[in-house]
Amino acid sequence: MNLKKSCFWSLFAAVLITPQTSRADDYAFILKSRGNPFWKVVAQGIRETAEAKGITASIYQLESDQDSEGQLNLCLTALERKPKAMVLAANVKTTGIKCYREAMQRGIPAGDVDGNLSVEEAAKDGVKLAFSVGSDNYSIGKKAAEYVKSIVKSDSPKVLAITGLPGNIVSQQRASGFQDGLKEYLPHAQLVASLAADWDRLKAANITSDILQREDRLDVIFSASDVMTYGIIESVKTAGKAAEVAIVSVDGNADVRDAIEKGKVSASVAQLPYLMGKRAVEMSIDIASGKSVPTAEFTGTPVLTREVLAKKADPALEYVR
Repeated sequence: MNLKKSCFWSLFAAVLITPQTSRADDYAFILKSRGNPFWKVVAQGIRETAEAKGITASIYQLESDQDSEGQLNLCLTALERKPKAMVLAANVKTTGIKCYREAMQRGIPAGDVDGNLSVEEAAKDGVKLAFSVGSDNYSIGKKAAEYVKSIVKSDSPKVLAITGLPGNIVSQQRASGFQDGLKEYLPHAQLVASLAADWDRLKAANITSDILQREDRLDVIFSASDVMTYGIIESVKTAGKAAEVAIVSVDGNADVRDAIEKGKVSASVAQLPYLMGKRAVEMSIDIASGKSVPTAEFTGTPVLTREVLAKKADPALEYVR
């Protein structure tokens, strides 16, 4: 693919925070959808930490998590400005490998944010990646399953899993962790379906509606992202099943925290996107100056329930935004 062909349109579609002139202290951060609350908080962590550290953080984002070609073009746009380091949240592995290879060929150190691609996985494709910072997404899935066990009244609950974008490592890891967790904690649970909604609210709503019409009983819905959960809440309510179906989500976004407090969602296994953004900046500064950093760093994943939010006792809540 000729990466230069649609560079102009990618830049037009992106949010670029900082002047578009090259600077000696410029660091590039290529994130996912700008409309996703999770990525808004990652960007906040990047901006505020960059300001505190006295560097320029250029943040690039597109409208859709599914625009792999657009994200790849943003990568070229960012690299042409010769940043001191680049951090990418690849929407799919192939995009990540191509982008990191471009950075490596230009001698620009690079890292991953949100655990989309590990240093080891990149190395298998001949790509040098300095670090990966994010959540342990397999563990997130298992935590969700463990929480399901704590709330269901039956040893064989009927469960629906709604996952993210096919081919996305984050979605795959959460789904695998959840399914393995069900086998470990609730071996007699009935997983009625595990369906991809592409991180999309409307698709998640439609899947939920279809399953609720098909199944005579459904006890739990696991959502791999809060963005999809918004649609699930609407469909469960419309079906008149809000009192029957427990919703367990992932991310801990502000709207879902509000839904937890109102009893619409049972829990969300929270990520700490602000801390991810903060550490991405700090580690980028280190690799740009030749310092060693951990190849993999996991940020916390507290399980947010109404009780946890009310007590505010978990120290990880400091980074919940």
